[in-house]
Amino acid sequence: MNFGYAFGMDGINYESRLHFRSGRLNLDWFPRHQGFHISPGLMYEENNLSAISGVPPGQSFELGSQVFLNSIDDPLNGTASIVIPRKIAPTITMGFSNMIPRSGHHLSFPVEFGVAYTGAPQIKLVLNGTACTSQGCLAFMQDQEAVASMQQEIQRLNEKLKKLPVYPILSSGFALRF
Repeated sequence: MNFGYAFGMDGINYESRLHFRSGRLNLDWFPRHQGFHISPGLMYEENNLSAISGVPPGQSFELGSQVFLNSIDDPLNGTASIVIPRKIAPTITMGFSNMIPRSGHHLSFPVEFGVAYTGAPQIKLVLNGTACTSQGCLAFMQDQEAVASMQQEIQRLNEKLKKLPVYPILSSGFALRF
């Protein structure tokens, strides 16, 4: 499944694309044989979020504690992505019902929720173009202060993402037995 979303942060616009590509292998354990189950397993995860980033010409933007003015002649643009460190992650889910009802009923509505331990995602950002400060205009990636401001912003965001080392799982469906 693919999903696109446009958003802005600190004066930088992002045109994002989210690609969900994952699969799971679970072992369902029914401790009381009454529909409730616990399912340890593995998830192959190749989900990714990528974005084309840019700042409209002549507008200001902020990275770290530094404020920049985007060049009109060579506007700033680039790419951003979120990288998840583990491609194969352990999972634990819990749920109710069974895909194949054993109680004689023909219809079931299984629901599962849990997490996969994927490790904390990390943001990567590359910006190209010219930006201006009160000291003058500069090629963004060739200026040490500009790159340091960008890395400070990335570090701040990655610190927040460290609190999210798990990927949430929620699934539901219906099954009909003939």
